[in-house]
Amino acid sequence: MTQRKPFWMRFIPGGLHTTIQLFGVCYLFRLVFKSVYEYFTTFFYILFTKGPRQAYSFFYTKAFVPTGEGAGAGIYFFFNPLVRKFPFLAPFPKYIEIEVTTICPRKCIMCEHTYWKDQPEKHLTYDEFKKIVDNFKGIHWLQLTGEGSAFINPDYMKMLEYAKEKRSAVYLVDSFDMINDDITEKLIDLKIEGIYVSIDAATAETYEKIRIGCSFERVLKNLNRFLEMKKQKRSLLPEISFRYTMLKPNVHEMPDFVKLIGSLDKKLIGRGARLDFVGNLEFEQTKSLTVEKVPEEIIAKTMENAKKYDVNVFFSHIEKQKNTCIDQCIAWLEPYIMMGGYVIPDCSIMMSNSRETLRRHSLGNIFEKSMKEIWNSERYKRFRKTVNDPKAKVPFLCTLCRGYDFSERKKKYGVDETL
Repeated sequence: MTQRKPFWMRFIPGGLHTTIQLFGVCYLFRLVFKSVYEYFTTFFYILFTKGPRQAYSFFYTKAFVPTGEGAGAGIYFFFNPLVRKFPFLAPFPKYIEIEVTTICPRKCIMCEHTYWKDQPEKHLTYDEFKKIVDNFKGIHWLQLTGEGSAFINPDYMKMLEYAKEKRSAVYLVDSFDMINDDITEKLIDLKIEGIYVSIDAATAETYEKIRIGCSFERVLKNLNRFLEMKKQKRSLLPEISFRYTMLKPNVHEMPDFVKLIGSLDKKLIGRGARLDFVGNLEFEQTKSLTVEKVPEEIIAKTMENAKKYDVNVFFSHIEKQKNTCIDQCIAWLEPYIMMGGYVIPDCSIMMSNSRETLRRHSLGNIFEKSMKEIWNSERYKRFRKTVNDPKAKVPFLCTLCRGYDFSERKKKYGVDETL
């Protein structure tokens, strides 16, 4: 039975609940206020180097983007219950995630790509990218990654250039295993707002057992070269944050990873940079990797190092039994465009190794209909209404989610297979 949460928890975006459960609301708000203070410097830097429209997109990302890399979800600390009670008021989104490739030569043990069978693998083309982005007038936030290695897409840098022409804030997720000096310089010159570097260990031995085909030494070399070039160019951007997927083989290295990040120059990685420890978004082939319970001594040492080295540490769905209820989800506000133009309601249902199912149950295809038609369709409206109704069936797409708990609601009300 799910414990009844305090009333004020309704105002906290669902993705932050794990951090509160572990360390309390005071810890979270200290991080939030610290980040707000630090982001002032970044905001004015963008204002004076890129202009007011680009600065507003940065502000919009921190205030209005509900979830995803760089998102601050600030407005939802006040209006979280309201937007979930009246989802029909949700405006047409000015923030999206786009899958730019499904090709990757690596075999990371927790990634669905490693276990694909007979799945189409291709790059998104530049023309396809433009067509997607042009569906979102006045776009303010773009996350461009996908289930592959983005930088091997020959059109990727052109896509980033086009996104910056639109004055959108741009965030990426990458392993930093395949970048070079040319890519590094271009990212800094474009002033991409943020990059989340996925490094899942503090030692080469552990890292290379998890990210098979990647080199720990090469990643750190690329990272340090990136920071060195930022220093040479006197650029505050891109801000470098870090993501660490917690698995049985690496959970013991969490404290040492904080120490590793703490050894980097904070002014160079970014004033608002953060380290996210995230749980395994498991599917059948990776369930054995999931950490059911993080040892208390590991958490304690991790936080001791976070304080010692002044690292902003967040936690997200690190233990399945602590996942917050689906009724707290606001990820449905942010569309995700899969390869092929398939529109799904959020990124939380990706990495479930069920791509055929996602395509079959997608809410529309942006290459066949405009995004406005898809967003305003009766099915999408019904989805938004149903996911926010605690007494309604669980939308089928939400049963693929690994970030929120739908088990009790499913048991009580069932699943709506049409959604």
